[in-house]
Amino acid sequence: MQPQETFGRGGLNGFLDVDDLVDRIELDEDEIAWRKEFIGFDEADEQRLAALEPLLQANAEAIADDFYENVLHYEQTRAIVDRSPKNVDALKQTQQAYLVSLATGDYDREFFKNRARIGKLHELLDMPLKQYVGQYGVYYDLIMARLNERVQQQVVDAIEEWAAERDTEDDGGLDRFVGALGLGGSAEHESDGLEESLEETVRDAIDDGMMDVLSLLRIINLDMQVAVDTYVDSYAQRLEDSIERRERLAREVETDVEAPIAELHDSSEVVAQRAEAISEQTDSQATGITRAAGELNEMSAAIEEVASVADEVSEESDRTETLAAQGVEAADDALDELAAIEDATDRVADAVDTLANRTEEIDEIVDRLDELAERTTVLAANAKIESSRDDADGSETMGIIASEVRSFAEQTKSDLEAIEDAVEAVRQDAAATVETTEETVARVDTGTDRVRETVDSLEEIHESAQTTAAGMEDVAAATDQQARGVEVTAETLEDLSESADTVASAAESVAAASQQQTASLREVRESVARLTEADADDEPPVYERYD
Repeated sequence: MQPQETFGRGGLNGFLDVDDLVDRIELDEDEIAWRKEFIGFDEADEQRLAALEPLLQANAEAIADDFYENVLHYEQTRAIVDRSPKNVDALKQTQQAYLVSLATGDYDREFFKNRARIGKLHELLDMPLKQYVGQYGVYYDLIMARLNERVQQQVVDAIEEWAAERDTEDDGGLDRFVGALGLGGSAEHESDGLEESLEETVRDAIDDGMMDVLSLLRIINLDMQVAVDTYVDSYAQRLEDSIERRERLAREVETDVEAPIAELHDSSEVVAQRAEAISEQTDSQATGITRAAGELNEMSAAIEEVASVADEVSEESDRTETLAAQGVEAADDALDELAAIEDATDRVADAVDTLANRTEEIDEIVDRLDELAERTTVLAANAKIESSRDDADGSETMGIIASEVRSFAEQTKSDLEAIEDAVEAVRQDAAATVETTEETVARVDTGTDRVRETVDSLEEIHESAQTTAAGMEDVAAATDQQARGVEVTAETLEDLSESADTVASAAESVAAASQQQTASLREVRESVARLTEADADDEPPVYERYD
């Protein structure tokens, strides 16, 4: 079994179809030939690698040990090793086989197919590409140290061979060799440097060693290309799967959101219209609230004026209450006076009755005096008559008596007439007094009733005034409270007005945002539709490929 067939046979191979892999990365004979030509890998390189097999065989174990010592030193790479189905010893053996296979391969499609499998296995272990490519740097360090020794040995061997050849030509071989090195010697062998033949020998030996290094670097480069292709293929597969999922999802999303987006578009237009209507309504509301606030301010001023008038009315009501109370007291005094007047009137009536009785008695006396006067007159007449009949002295005396009696009678009669006239006047005055007294009594009775009614009214007024005063106090308090309430309401309305202005602005913003939303939804709908419009035959530029 070839060395390249002894590695890469772990448990992960069951998850890998290598033929399909190399087909996807287009690793056919022509592609391999092109890559070899591109980096200058030819049969000479194959021969040189074959010549390196003993070196690689001899150092494979040491290189593998050093390689995994470096790998296990880092946590990230150690985690990859822990995920491998092989243990570290098995991995070291695989690494030794891989190293030897670099110099023993046929470098055909099968060789690179095996390299593709190795790269894919590392990718299946989730080894990052930076680690996979980075481990070639570890190879360079480990392999080049051995190659450096080989090149140095080749130079030494070439110099010894050159010296041996010169040593057989003459006896002064050592001096000739020293002279060839430019280290001095006899005058005839002095030189400014290495002898041309020795320099050429050294250069040829170094060049041959570097060509060996270059051949090894070329095959590692080809190996690295294939490994990177497997990673890129994996990334491309993931990207294609992601694109396919995205397209499938886009189709599903388009199908799922087409109706909702249409509905949302329609509803957004409705919202925009309603928001615009709300904005207009809010503007109207703000205007109304501002007007109401102004009216409330005026009402507040009117209420303050009413409160002031209520205070004045309350004061006037207090004064009315005081006057009513005084009126009640005066009415009570008037009732007392009326009672006294009524008593006096009753006494006057009694006096008038007494006067009337006495007038009647005077009438009777006058009647008697009148009768006495008439009788005196008669008597005087008779005395005069008699005096005319008697003697002169007697008649004279009788005449004088008769004259006196007559004069008395006349005077008495005259007085009686005057008394009678006076009595008549008294009677008339008494009658008038009685009538006036009766009228006064009637008026006093009426006045008393009215005074009583007035007192009752005044008492009612007093009670009403007290009630009115208390009510006016309540009205004043309520008016003050109402004024404060109106002020608070006015302030609230001002706040509401400002709030309404803010709401109006917000509604305008909502309307604008809703219109923008409608436009955005239209763009989203168009964008979602474009997700599935891409040509299925167009491949995304995943990575640049050499054709």
